[in-house]
Amino acid sequence: MVVISTTGDPATPYESGVKVAKQIPGAVLITNVGEGHTIFAQGKACVDDAVTTYLVDLTPPKAGLKCE
Repeated sequence: MVVISTTGDPATPYESGVKVAKQIPGAVLITNVGEGHTIFAQGKACVDDAVTTYLVDLTPPKAGLKCE
């Protein structure tokens, strides 16, 4: 599973995403540095490419991926 957590998310604090990723065995966290509640498919290539690769090929991103 891939979890995306945004540092400036007004609805879900970043640390909540970190905790969720830690609770799911094998989960990988993508840290999105920015503002807003959703980021996938919003034009940020770092996030979009990593998530699309996971959904299509089932290849998770490297642990610790940080998209700025």
